[in-house]
Amino acid sequence: MSYQDSRGFTDTQDNQKDFNEKYMDSDAGPYLATVKTTADPLRMGRLGVNVPALSNTTEPTPEQLIWCQYLSPFYGVKSLRAVSKTNPYDFKATQQSYGMWAVPPDIDTTVMVIFAKGDQNSNTAFWIGCVQDPMTNQMVPANGATDKTRLDAGGVDFSQNKQAIYGTDVVPAGEKNRKITNGDNIGNSQLWNYPVNNLLADQLTGQGLIQDTVRGTTSSSARRESPSAVFGMNTPGRIRSDSRPINIGLDASPVRVDRESGHSFVMDDGDVNGDNQLVRLRTASGHQLLMHDTEGVVYIANGSGKAYIEMEKNGKINIYSDRGIAIRSEGDFNLHSDKNINFHAKEKINFTAEENVVLNAEKYVYVMGESGILSASQKGSVRHYGKDGITSFTDGTQLHGAKRRIDLAGSEVHFNTTNPKSIWGPSWLKPSSTKVDLEPVKAEDIVAQQPLKNGKPNTTKIETTVNDSKTNRVTSAFVTHEPYDRTASKGRDKDDIA
Repeated sequence: MSYQDSRGFTDTQDNQKDFNEKYMDSDAGPYLATVKTTADPLRMGRLGVNVPALSNTTEPTPEQLIWCQYLSPFYGVKSLRAVSKTNPYDFKATQQSYGMWAVPPDIDTTVMVIFAKGDQNSNTAFWIGCVQDPMTNQMVPANGATDKTRLDAGGVDFSQNKQAIYGTDVVPAGEKNRKITNGDNIGNSQLWNYPVNNLLADQLTGQGLIQDTVRGTTSSSARRESPSAVFGMNTPGRIRSDSRPINIGLDASPVRVDRESGHSFVMDDGDVNGDNQLVRLRTASGHQLLMHDTEGVVYIANGSGKAYIEMEKNGKINIYSDRGIAIRSEGDFNLHSDKNINFHAKEKINFTAEENVVLNAEKYVYVMGESGILSASQKGSVRHYGKDGITSFTDGTQLHGAKRRIDLAGSEVHFNTTNPKSIWGPSWLKPSSTKVDLEPVKAEDIVAQQPLKNGKPNTTKIETTVNDSKTNRVTSAFVTHEPYDRTASKGRDKDDIA
């Protein structure tokens, strides 16, 4: 008596026999196998592998491959017994699956293979894990950066200066070329130099983050220390458009193998000094969510570097966009500051209300216009009230007119009984006045289109009134494109010191 499960695996009452009696001539493994094809027509994560111990060759034919099923560390699906037999498109009444999916796409990857019950055929073969090639884990799981990198200038000339290009020696690293030893061996692996991962390095340069060891480069690598404090995974990345077709497939078929940077998810408990303790999710294009315990910051940025949000350890929130920030609320939109609220626009500031606009100050309301001040009411009247008086003065002509009556009333009405005085108008009311303090200051802004130039921040001068009124110094409220000068904003106030 026998039955067949959904995978085609056959079980029998033969199970009651002793294992050695049933499988004395079979070996369940595990076996080391080499992946030769990853294109599974069933799309179930199967790998076509060569087991040299069984095929006695390292160059198998397609007929010698064994198709191994994917053995996921976590997977589940709703029981088939709970599925409707009448409605195939009712989501609730069909199966729903979940689980972990991670299948290596590159050929010549080494995997571990077992055979259920020792039956050496594809119906009972499973790949249970991947075997790392020796010393090839510098890029795992976060494309770790190191100063032990060299730039290729063509051939064997490594004369290019990383400082001149990136402004730093700590850049993302690739893997050691194990075909070129130059006397290198496992014993001196700590002295190895790696190629620069120029794809990621150029991406971080465009974002303005290549010199930032918190938001940009990272020490998170499987090779940083042992035992490792780094956990996570990264994907292989998409095939590059300029990838070379190399004849390394079955029967020497061409295979495109060159890849772009992939996505990464990293949990780092920190190095021996407690630095780089973080959780980071970063996409292939550079979008990232960073929660950095060592620095105490939460950082969200897009891949182009054109926008980011950062929550600092001291509670400050920095937001940058090089195109615009739009906020809408269908309810109330409330702003409250226990200190100052500053606005600065290089063009217009527009306020519109479909009902009332209210300006209120417990002290003074100052209104200044360098070219003029215009006020009008298109449907109602314009009224002024001053408890202690209303005065006005101009160095030019003052005109008053009405299409109807003009009434002048007071306990006394005088015409030219005194000379006009400038103090009748606030001639002192200027942006530089201590009571106003809107004198613009020069700030260093980062050129968004090219944040780094010759390895250094590419800055330009910009005028702003967003500054510290007490010291007349630009504060961290003036946010720039990366590389944002955070050193200037640290330790400034007592409440900033952690």
